[in-house]
Amino acid sequence: MRYLEVEQIIRINEKIYQRSLNDPRVEYSGRNDYTTSTHKIERLVELAPKGTILEVATYFLKNIILLQAFPNANHRTAMLVVEQFLKNNKKRLRYSKEEVVEFHRSSFSIQSRAYGTLEARGIGVLTEKRNEFYEHCRKYLEDHLTEGN
Repeated sequence: MRYLEVEQIIRINEKIYQRSLNDPRVEYSGRNDYTTSTHKIERLVELAPKGTILEVATYFLKNIILLQAFPNANHRTAMLVVEQFLKNNKKRLRYSKEEVVEFHRSSFSIQSRAYGTLEARGIGVLTEKRNEFYEHCRKYLEDHLTEGN
């Protein structure tokens, strides 16, 4: 299995930021107010589980959303990180814009219910037991996972 490295994950978020500079439809704010929490990304990579591709992809999706390690675009970064991880492992996601928007929208509700807040979580989430939010992320990926690059 081919895992992602810290620099790759940070680069994905940076690409979202760069795109926002050239495309007014892409929102990215907070860069001047907050810095990337590289430590959180390092721990994310370090503690990545050894498991199935679905389990590892779910880990990255769930935890990038929860850690909020970037000044902005954490949900988008999580999705693109998962897509890159899957591509590296000869899998991919197939979804419509509407499906991914619905996933993100429902994630807020489930995250709030599971954690009592939408605030960034500490690195303890990286080793917590599976919960409703993990299952939400897993179900989304499982429903959209396909073979191929």
